[in-house]
Amino acid sequence: MTALGVTGLPLLVIQHPLGGEKPEGVTRRAAQAVEQLVSLLGRP
Repeated sequence: MTALGVTGLPLLVIQHPLGGEKPEGVTRRAAQAVEQLVSLLGRP
């Protein structure tokens, strides 16, 4: 992926919209983002 002229930029993808989402949904999406971040950092 290329973003702002940078090739291979690792990105976290969070489903949108968050507006109007119940707290449980926001918590689920945050947990998914953390899983992605751990994967990008290469840690088990």
